Amino acid sequence: MSEFIVTETTAGDRLVLAAALFSEGKMQELQIQGDTRRSLVGCIYMGVVDQTAPQIGGAFLRIEKSFRVFLPLKHDKIRASRRILFQITKDAAGRKEPVATQNLSLSGKYAVVSRNPGKLSFSSKLEEERKELLKKWLLDEEIDQISHRVLVRTAAAWCEKADIIKEIHLLSEELDRILSEAENARTGKLLYEPDPFYIQMLKSLAPDKMTTDIPAVHARLSDYADKYHEAAEIVSYENRKLSLDVLYNLPRELEKILQKQVWLKSGAFLVIEQTEAFVSIDVNTGKHTKGKIPEETYRKINLEAVWEIARQLRLRNLSGMILVDFISLKSEDHKKELTAVMKKAVRTDRVHTDVIDLTPLGIMEIVRQKAARPLSEEVFTGMKVKMNEAEKILTNQEEMN
Repeated sequence: MSEFIVTETTAGDRLVLAAALFSEGKMQELQIQGDTRRSLVGCIYMGVVDQTAPQIGGAFLRIEKSFRVFLPLKHDKIRASRRILFQITKDAAGRKEPVATQNLSLSGKYAVVSRNPGKLSFSSKLEEERKELLKKWLLDEEIDQISHRVLVRTAAAWCEKADIIKEIHLLSEELDRILSEAENARTGKLLYEPDPFYIQMLKSLAPDKMTTDIPAVHARLSDYADKYHEAAEIVSYENRKLSLDVLYNLPRELEKILQKQVWLKSGAFLVIEQTEAFVSIDVNTGKHTKGKIPEETYRKINLEAVWEIARQLRLRNLSGMILVDFISLKSEDHKKELTAVMKKAVRTDRVHTDVIDLTPLGIMEIVRQKAARPLSEEVFTGMKVKMNEAEKILTNQEEMN
């Protein structure tokens, strides 16, 4: 049984909103959001070109006086002061501005509708038989005649024909509204804001149960269930003696996720470290006692590690280049098995993940698409903001004295 919960919990010394997916009592995914740094990904604005930057292949767009974003450009020539409609694709990171695109897109549970015209396309995770059925449904309804590009998502594999058709039309109409309103919009106008992060998570999940102790969130979850005819049970948790985050031990779970070392049931462990260039994961035998055949022992530890690595990638929101140093195997069959199992383990990840190869040195190369800030960045950025605010207060008090 899977359960999706949304509640408030503590991250460091601040209160955040947390959304977590549990399967058979074990946490599989976690996202948090604090008030100090709301994600802008998906927001659509009307902006103006503030400065061209051909040397780095793009331009800087201004929304407000102190709010700029970077727009990558390949071959397009662009002039200063030109008004541009754009969508945020990446939040600011460090000193880097948010990143934008002119290819607007709206995402639903079953489909993504994009501004650029193009053919009907399908998620690579859809099975061919189901893909052909969906294609027939959509062509029968002349969805290919819509002026926007339509990408059918993996979740459409379990939907009814009427549901996917309805959603595509709703998304297309919303995109038309945005484009129409943009014609007379002032610079800095926010034309579209995506659903809360926990609803966006749900679009790629199908939990049996949704639980929250926040009335406003309960209303959003109910609306979502009504819209997509979900069979999930929706529970409004009320218990004055035991809060929802304590019931699911979220503070402790969050603390464990932020640690470098992750223990496996066998006594082996992982060491997960994140650098600016890549994420490294080392598999160690730890307390696991060797069996009579070392190669078989290493094989079992590696296979156990695979599933925990796939889980940790989701929990920590790790992305980009990921290098996994497995325990060395001699058998070519065992190496092929390890790669095949890893590909199977990441298949259920709602974020696109590619298992590239296992190098001669036993390093597995994985690339995971960036869909959200790493959990550690979300936590420590909030703590840093709190520290900066405290420093300002102390500075002001010293100046007054």
